[in-house]
Amino acid sequence: MNLKTFSIAKVMIHDVPRGNDTQEQLILTDDPIALDADLRLYFQRKIIGSLEERGVEVVADPNEDQTVRHAVAGILAKPSGLPVASRAIAQRLNEVQSGRNPAGLLAVASGTVGGKPCVSVLKLEREQGLRFRINIVKQRRVVDLEYLRDLTLTDKTKVFKTSILVVGGRSKATASNISGRVSDDQRGNDAAAGVATFFLSTFLGCRLRDSPEKTTLAFVNATDTFINEDVADPEQRGKYQVALLATMQDRTAEIRPRTFGNANLDEIDLANYLNRVRAAGIDPNVPFLKDARLVKISGSG
Repeated sequence: MNLKTFSIAKVMIHDVPRGNDTQEQLILTDDPIALDADLRLYFQRKIIGSLEERGVEVVADPNEDQTVRHAVAGILAKPSGLPVASRAIAQRLNEVQSGRNPAGLLAVASGTVGGKPCVSVLKLEREQGLRFRINIVKQRRVVDLEYLRDLTLTDKTKVFKTSILVVGGRSKATASNISGRVSDDQRGNDAAAGVATFFLSTFLGCRLRDSPEKTTLAFVNATDTFINEDVADPEQRGKYQVALLATMQDRTAEIRPRTFGNANLDEIDLANYLNRVRAAGIDPNVPFLKDARLVKISGSG
């Protein structure tokens, strides 16, 4: 997924209270917000920034609830269905949130990425007690956009959770063939944190595309192959092996191969290294969750 090609067409916004909050109610709207160039750029920047930094690849999980995937498939097949489908998505989020989940604005956007239809579902920060205003226009509930822009949609607004979802393959969009990229900016440094289970599994009905332990093993094998076959200088090989060992043993929750290469390899070796990573089926620009249970690192040669 080339995030630089992501473009937004329309955005629906709903106001979701904190989980188990008895004082606030879910506020649903009927029509997309009026997007000008600045607002369109605001959402695209927030979504791309989050997914570039922390995004993981996901696919549909047939063992999880398909409410959101079904709604997303409906939008992909017929973008005019965005208002109705986005309300179903907001209602699902309201149902599954617990008291640990803060209030927020749920935005559902239709658009394209790589020339293909896509849907972005993201949750934005909203101050407790600060609700957005609704205007009634021709008996339709519409967001008071100026109020929303001034008080909520600012550069300081945190993105809690983000996704871009597409149809996997060339088949017709259904709940069973949704895939994409998801990020969770609320997660901590726990190596097992990843994307919150409630958001990835319970809400979106998805799972990680590849198991973290297999991807980690493929990364280590590709890096080992590069070190032992592409690096002639024994001293350099030893330096790179130490860097790999340190990465596998530190407390970071994820690995982005390009970041590893930039931090630890000489520039002259970087291209060969990234080619080895790609040959192993790993996108060097996308982080993956680190799980070293299958890994045995060889000594330097």
